[in-house]
Amino acid sequence: MWFDSGVLSSLVYWENPRESGMVMGPVLVCLLAVRYISLISVIGNLALALVTATLSFRIYKSVLAAVNKSSEGHPFKEFLEVDVRLPADKVSKAIDSLVARLNQTLINLKAAFLVEDIIASVKFAFGMYMLTYVGAAVNGMTLLTLGWVGLFSLPRLYRDNQKQIDEAVLPLKTKLQELQGKISAAVPAAISGKKEE
Repeated sequence: MWFDSGVLSSLVYWENPRESGMVMGPVLVCLLAVRYISLISVIGNLALALVTATLSFRIYKSVLAAVNKSSEGHPFKEFLEVDVRLPADKVSKAIDSLVARLNQTLINLKAAFLVEDIIASVKFAFGMYMLTYVGAAVNGMTLLTLGWVGLFSLPRLYRDNQKQIDEAVLPLKTKLQELQGKISAAVPAAISGKKEE
């Protein structure tokens, strides 16, 4: 279920707000808790809270069934029948896809570090320089939390306002492409690593 792109799209675009909230909320709470408390404490306390709640509910339902002299059975019966095992073929596909992306990233990093293309290396260096400022301003957990919130808000925001956003970004994109073209033309082919045609 989790590897299906349709389900992921449905969650990210809030097609069913209840399901999206059930996925986004607990993870956001965990990220915020881990920001201030250790990960081990957060996992332990969340598991303890969950098992306490389910145990209390099970005891309550058992006592209620005994008092009413009914045979309702296990209150979580439908959840006990849910198969939670990960399908091996989908996990294998996901790992293969992850390995392919990782290999492509490693090839791009090698090309940037070893200056295969000077323009790409300069862009990478500029990006890493800007990343030092981001790192000085916020830590990784804050970025992870902002990324999680962005995952559940930006796609829907873009879909709802696609025309206005595209119109606003188009001039910037055009200027950036013109600037990149001018820089590429100014740098000799021997330095940039590109072959002359």
